[in-house]
Amino acid sequence: MSTVAAETIREEADVIAFDLWDTLLDREATLVPALDALLDDHDSDYDPEILLRRYLAMHFRDSMIDSLIPGPHTPFKEISRRALAYRLDQIGLDVPDEEVRAVIRQWKTLQPYPDVDAALDRLSDEYTLVGLSNGDPDMLEAVRPNFETELDGVVSVADAGAYKPHRASYDLTCEVFDVAPHEVVFATAHTFDLVGAKAVGMRGAFLNRHENPYGGWPQRPDIVVEATEALADVLTE
Repeated sequence: MSTVAAETIREEADVIAFDLWDTLLDREATLVPALDALLDDHDSDYDPEILLRRYLAMHFRDSMIDSLIPGPHTPFKEISRRALAYRLDQIGLDVPDEEVRAVIRQWKTLQPYPDVDAALDRLSDEYTLVGLSNGDPDMLEAVRPNFETELDGVVSVADAGAYKPHRASYDLTCEVFDVAPHEVVFATAHTFDLVGAKAVGMRGAFLNRHENPYGGWPQRPDIVVEATEALADVLTE
């Protein structure tokens, strides 16, 4: 990104809207041990990291379906329960529903990556910091205290009625914080929701924690960094 582009973003942006799961909050550190314990309880030697990836892929697919079909918004926790139950059944495990739900509850305990809190502290001096997440409202409220720097607000897609990258949650963020799309920097570790943010006119920061290619989408990130501290370097004077 050019120096001029960085200066323009710093001059125009008032809000940084962060994806939470896997962008600021470390899913693997909590969910892999939870799945490992579940598998061990059922005498399975299935790899918990592979199970997590397959469960998350199923969750993502089902959340996109939910946003496309008629009917009410299905909560994140229910989408997630169904997805994990399906993957466990697929590998031949008969796991009681309460044990599946116990894993899903672990989403409320996720902790920030080590680089997050110091970066949020720096960014909070110049921007309104928002969590814009596919999680349910109670999930977002549960993880807010896990940050040392308090988020100024959270927006759940449940209030918009559709999962990212549907435009509803981006529009709702602008409405709630009284800003135009170009005054928001959406920061995420995922291509899919950054494409959605760019498509509605937001600035986009790709926080590439896992060294994955962004992909060939025409909606390109304005900023590409590998850690939250690097994002603070770009967005603060």
